[in-house]
Amino acid sequence: MLIEGSNFTIKDVDGNDINAIFEVYKQCEDFLSLGPASFASRQMIYNDFKLSKEEGGTFCGIFLNGKMIGVVDFVSGNYDGNPENAYLALLMISAGHRRNGIGSEVVNAVETEILKNRNIKFICAGVQTNNKPAIAFWLKMGYKIVGDPELMPDTTIVFHLKKDVLYCCQYIQNGI
Repeated sequence: MLIEGSNFTIKDVDGNDINAIFEVYKQCEDFLSLGPASFASRQMIYNDFKLSKEEGGTFCGIFLNGKMIGVVDFVSGNYDGNPENAYLALLMISAGHRRNGIGSEVVNAVETEILKNRNIKFICAGVQTNNKPAIAFWLKMGYKIVGDPELMPDTTIVFHLKKDVLYCCQYIQNGI
């Protein structure tokens, strides 16, 4: 998998990239502290890789000038057994690269990749209820909160998000 953005590249990563991924996770401990594990660990990364694989995901690094500055994990289709659903499972951008539009560009690039699967009607995501900046980000990106908050097995409480790509992303599907 290779996705080229205007000033970044998204590409598959694996266990050989563990040190670079670990650095990204460490720079995102402000996000991690909102959940059950406040500090980054290699075991956390291995668990995220395992979950991504179990869900049919694609775990990627986000690179700027050859340096990993973030990670994104997504399921391109058949999420939760529904061929119309895709899922953005994880987006983490290193602290020094936030609030400059990279996150929005990454989401747009991943959505464009997902929409190569013409069966997709919805892109889903989840956001912790205690992460106000992330909630605002996802709403700005066109996602809607669906349902009530849910207590997850890891003890976090999340809002489920959904974006209707037939309505919100029609310009991408039509190649406009």
